[in-house]
Amino acid sequence: MIKAPRISIKDKLPKFTKMPRIEKELTACLQCGYCINVCEAHNQTPWESVTPRGKIYYINQLYSAGGLDKALKKEVTLNPYFVDAMYRCTGCGNCEVVCHANIHLVEFWETMRKWIVEQGAGPMSAHKSMAAKVAKVHNPYGEPTEKRDNWWPKEVEKAEVPDVIFFAGCTGAYRLPTVPQMGVRVLARGGVKISSLGTEEWCCSSPLLRTGTHDSSLECAETIVEKADGMGAKDMVMTCSGCYKTISSDFGKFYARVGQNVYHFSQYAEMLINARKLPLNHEFKAKVTYHDPCHMGRHMGVFDPPRNVLKKIKGIELVEMERTRENSGCCGAGGGYKSQYNDFAVNVAVDRVREAEATGADIIVTCCPFCVTNLSQGAKKIGSKIKVMDLSEVLLAVTAPVEAKPEAPKAEPKPVAEAPKAEAPIAAKPVVEAPKAEPKPVVEAPKAVPAAELSTAAEPEPLADADASDDEVFEDAFTDMSPGALIRRAAWNKGLRCRKDYGPYAIPVAFVKSKVAVYVLKDGESVNASDRAAAENDGWAVLSFLEKDVTDGESQAAEIRAAVKENLKTLRKHKK
Repeated sequence: MIKAPRISIKDKLPKFTKMPRIEKELTACLQCGYCINVCEAHNQTPWESVTPRGKIYYINQLYSAGGLDKALKKEVTLNPYFVDAMYRCTGCGNCEVVCHANIHLVEFWETMRKWIVEQGAGPMSAHKSMAAKVAKVHNPYGEPTEKRDNWWPKEVEKAEVPDVIFFAGCTGAYRLPTVPQMGVRVLARGGVKISSLGTEEWCCSSPLLRTGTHDSSLECAETIVEKADGMGAKDMVMTCSGCYKTISSDFGKFYARVGQNVYHFSQYAEMLINARKLPLNHEFKAKVTYHDPCHMGRHMGVFDPPRNVLKKIKGIELVEMERTRENSGCCGAGGGYKSQYNDFAVNVAVDRVREAEATGADIIVTCCPFCVTNLSQGAKKIGSKIKVMDLSEVLLAVTAPVEAKPEAPKAEPKPVAEAPKAEAPIAAKPVVEAPKAEPKPVVEAPKAVPAAELSTAAEPEPLADADASDDEVFEDAFTDMSPGALIRRAAWNKGLRCRKDYGPYAIPVAFVKSKVAVYVLKDGESVNASDRAAAENDGWAVLSFLEKDVTDGESQAAEIRAAVKENLKTLRKHKK
């Protein structure tokens, strides 16, 4: 028996204000119900109001409410049961895949949750907790900022100018550190120069964006982008699918894209293997099925790289579940669902584990710490023997260096006795057998173990509701809108990467590979003559712009792009 949630309606919810522009979505919905059978939340709470169709029907009533409804005493309000239904959603996007009207439902649910929060009717208690902690210490677990980088493996050296910035994410940094640790170790074995953002690796804000609590998102994005910009790395890699979606997709919508190419670990690992930089030294004897994380698969279209990696590992038999790729089942941990409705979330994971068991697989491999955590808890709940592993764990096992075996000591020659004078029969030469080939080492699939050690990776516990007046609210005012920042962001969006305060000349904005130096000056200022001469003698092209001439940075970025191309040609000629 499913009990209705305990929701107090003593206090009337505030009157809602103008709704977002959602006419297209509301008009497009056919109320056909194809979304119902694929809705994970509806499977756990079989109420029509929880289905995508039911929620859109209610939103339509809110949207079309008018004066006549009030006169007839049929006024539609933001009912707390509707708010609860809006948050009973994992944000998986299965409804969007089967929608005949092609409504972008993942974005639609996030838009509506944001509006609910703006009306003071949301979010849920656990989501308030996460937002408060991110605002205070930049992670949803409330952990100290100074411990952010404690996960970094000691044996891997941080490069001063890295090829790759490895982004651990909050869950990786504070709750499941083995996942980013394994990822970093694997990349190091591939000869990649790596570093991290350290204490300035703030929450990517995915939990905030998914639950409608956006106040800190802009500051988080700004901190990450600005810090990464100054490191000079070409690429950014992460093992968390939520971080991958947010940084590669969402940042550009409300701030600016990072200057690096953003890869999920599975994509980068596949490139290293294809380039023969990451040797697969061992076999891995196991029957494996792969679970697609929603953020990485359905939302971002990354289906093949992890499968391609698994197929390249000798010994693995890859089998697919009934629901796979864009139709994959959800693990149950996304969209703030696990933090507020943990029991239901684990039940969603149980369904997925049973689907994996039906394939006969020994192991579920996935590419997200949230999926690892919730699927492990689902397996534990039903006593399943199936093991849940992140792809990084499999690769760490099969890329381990092959131990060189010590050479057998050479046999000392036996002393030769003097031959007797009498002729002795000649002894036949002994036949030396060829040494048998050593078998290739095999990595045995790990036995199933209880997931107790993973249970702490669940989303943060709810805080007691705090007075709204105590919440710290961040507004757009903190965003760096200086002329220099505008130029940098415009340049990043054109694919140009730069570093700040670079080199012996302390170049304010330096495009290092092409040796283009950019100065942004106040009216009446000029570039120091000696600095300019020194830089130019060293092959740098020097550009300067006045702050007063910068509006959005686009024209300056176009000029920089042209200078980059021209100076690269010049540098190549000099090399010849």
